[in-house]
Amino acid sequence: MMEHTTQHAAGLYRAGQIEQALTVLDMVLRAAPQDWMAHNMRGVILCRLGRPAEAEPIFKRILTVDPGFAEGWFNLGLARRALGAVEGAVRGLRTAVLLQPAQPAFSSELGVFQHGQGVLDDAVRHLGRLVLLRPDQAPDCLNVAVSLMSNSFYAEAERFLRRGLALDPDGVDLAMRLGQVLLSQGRSGEARDLLEPLARRVPGNAEVDRTLDRARLACAISGDQGRPELPGGVVVRGPFSVLSGYGDLAQRFVRSMAGQGTPLRLLGLTGTEGWRPPEGGADTPIRPRAALSFLTPLLVEPIPGVPTVNYTMFEGTSIPPSWARANAAHDLVVVPTESSRLAWIEAGHPEDRLRVCPPGIQPHPGDEAEAPRGIIGPGGRPIADFRVRILNISDFIARKNIDGLLRVWLRATRADDDAILILKLGKGGPTLNQDVGRMLERTMRHVGRRFEEAAPIAAMMGRYDENGISSLYALATHYWSLSHGEGWDLPITRAGAKGLGLIAPRNSAYTAYLDDEIAHLIPCTTGPAWMPYSDAIYPPFQGIDWWHPDEDVAADLLTKVVRGGLEPRDPRPCLLERFAWERRTRDLLGVLDEV
Repeated sequence: MMEHTTQHAAGLYRAGQIEQALTVLDMVLRAAPQDWMAHNMRGVILCRLGRPAEAEPIFKRILTVDPGFAEGWFNLGLARRALGAVEGAVRGLRTAVLLQPAQPAFSSELGVFQHGQGVLDDAVRHLGRLVLLRPDQAPDCLNVAVSLMSNSFYAEAERFLRRGLALDPDGVDLAMRLGQVLLSQGRSGEARDLLEPLARRVPGNAEVDRTLDRARLACAISGDQGRPELPGGVVVRGPFSVLSGYGDLAQRFVRSMAGQGTPLRLLGLTGTEGWRPPEGGADTPIRPRAALSFLTPLLVEPIPGVPTVNYTMFEGTSIPPSWARANAAHDLVVVPTESSRLAWIEAGHPEDRLRVCPPGIQPHPGDEAEAPRGIIGPGGRPIADFRVRILNISDFIARKNIDGLLRVWLRATRADDDAILILKLGKGGPTLNQDVGRMLERTMRHVGRRFEEAAPIAAMMGRYDENGISSLYALATHYWSLSHGEGWDLPITRAGAKGLGLIAPRNSAYTAYLDDEIAHLIPCTTGPAWMPYSDAIYPPFQGIDWWHPDEDVAADLLTKVVRGGLEPRDPRPCLLERFAWERRTRDLLGVLDEV
């Protein structure tokens, strides 16, 4: 009969017999409860089985006995990471690295984790240590280069990628990433020459093909700069075919430019663009006088010889340092609001290379339909039957402050109020329902009240087509945001163009188009960008503050709206006059004339 030992359990674990290994360890620990290596392995197995809450106290007990046990700190960090305790995870992993800086696995896990959390300087430092520890490993060069790219240190990323290719000349990801770094630096000819043989070697690799497509397009457009027989026009690159705020913004500006007769050349986010404005004007060859992108800064790829202008925005009190570096060499940055301009200035971007040009606001034809009667709310009552119908359309991300929205609704409303919250969240996904369910549970525990005691919420998830979204606007009497910050916020401007009553925080972009005459505004303070009910910072906002709406004021305001104490204010006359698309497009074309 085989003896039950820690070594026996380790052999079972390595053989993939995880449950059997756990059984053996339980026997070992009944006989020798002070066998700390057996406890450590048991904790590792519990984490592997998806039971980190049971594993965490095991590692903590081990570390009270031996606080210098590096592997224990490492395992504690992994358990806390699985539990979502970000700060605790970082402390555990960092302590393991401090105790054993020459252990590659510790630096690798910490670097990758901090990269995912947006702590890019630390990620680069730890991943860079791997290259020192294992100088002959091309994958380590790739990992540190990807982190450097995310931090917009393109020259340094290029150096590591070339080092990786020297170690592994056939490395497809290394060569593809190098092509992307070259494009980010406006070196499209070099990128094309690198990627063409790679595409022949690995036919059908979608990312290689897309990157090569962009390099070829940039080379062709750069060549058109020297053709005086072509009409002068504007190259516009954006996510035209992607359901996003940037995609909508790019489409609307392009349609308005085309309607004013501006010759255009369109590039998509990944390469050749299939979307075309109904107004035409986007298929005539042009001599580019400017290349205008509607993208976050790290996605901009300058075209040699063509002035680079990026229309972008940010939702906090400053922009990330990586954004400032990425756009530092570009000719102009255009932002939609004074809030975004101040965020760029806070990060040190030169004021003379910043311009403010808001988008237009106009009614959406589909939103003017009669409220649909067939959409049923909780309890079987048609949503259209409620007297007050408050809409919020948001991605399910921390910045949208859905947790704050739910807390205020739970505090401010009663089950017998003739009101409903129409909450359209996210675009679907395998875990969205579970994530929303967990937030509802946490909110009830935080407030000390159940949602059954509040007015109903019609929570809608999944991807809606344009008709489906229009039906939500047609249903609503009000639109309510409690966001921590917005670059523009298309849903609330769309609601304003329909004439809905608007409730919003007095922060970021909202102050550009809303005031107390046309909206009910909620005061805010600034502070760290915490994740909901967590000690973690929202990754895009590492080191950056956002706004915290006053939930007491919001609850009092919402109660008055729901019970008829505040009448909606019609924002249409002000919004539609100040933000006419034709006028705003002329302003943007005037900005392009400056470069």
